[in-house]
Amino acid sequence: MPMLNIAGFLRSLSIHLQICWQVIPGKKFFWSSVVAGWGLPAIFVAVALPVTGASYRFGHTCHINHGQAIGDYWGPLLAFAGISTILQFGTFGYCIKVYIRSLFNDNNNSSSQVSSNGLPSYSSRAGSEKTVTAGQAYRRIRKVIALQWRGTVIVLIIIINVVFLAVVFVQMDNTVTAAMQDLGKAEPWMLCLVLNGGNKEACLDQVKSVGLVTNETTVMAVLILLSVSRSKPGFPLTAANRNLSSMEFGPSSSSGAPP
Repeated sequence: MPMLNIAGFLRSLSIHLQICWQVIPGKKFFWSSVVAGWGLPAIFVAVALPVTGASYRFGHTCHINHGQAIGDYWGPLLAFAGISTILQFGTFGYCIKVYIRSLFNDNNNSSSQVSSNGLPSYSSRAGSEKTVTAGQAYRRIRKVIALQWRGTVIVLIIIINVVFLAVVFVQMDNTVTAAMQDLGKAEPWMLCLVLNGGNKEACLDQVKSVGLVTNETTVMAVLILLSVSRSKPGFPLTAANRNLSSMEFGPSSSSGAPP
């Protein structure tokens, strides 16, 4: 999950740079992303395991313990998810702003060219200053969104995934901690286990009534999200976006005017 979270942050940053600042990430950004995408999750795990430890919390599934997890595991994940969310909404806000401005485009006279990366760049007739009208900026943004919308959807899914898992795990940890601090709350459940020979199914009502268990539907959703996170769905779509970009804006189409 840390790897997906960092990948989502880097994807958000890349899209934000392209749309809002007209900066096309190059090889330096690519290799920096590779190092950060593999290095930061490794650092998170390397710090969290000795400090917090891990245990089998879902049957045969091992996960970080509660101890210091908020500070050394969930905190950084939520921080990157928050930054990704800010970048995403900032990009969306910029797109909306440009679209509204394009409705009132003053149709300034300017010439358009297509750069080597396939995205249009604009310069004035005088050639002394670069000028971009609202309509031209909107057409450029529309082109970028046509290439990057899959990555944007994946980033949003990753953000929702991380926030949901963090909230559920922290809630479950707090429930266990509260039960250990107040054993009287769990006494009816323990007594029921003794009377029923350890049959936990017969005592579920006891723990549900005092709020010692998480809703079964929520737990199933957590397990499904964890299994999906292991498959790392963002990487195939990243490759697909790159292939789509090279197909739509290859050398053969670089001489055409933007739509």
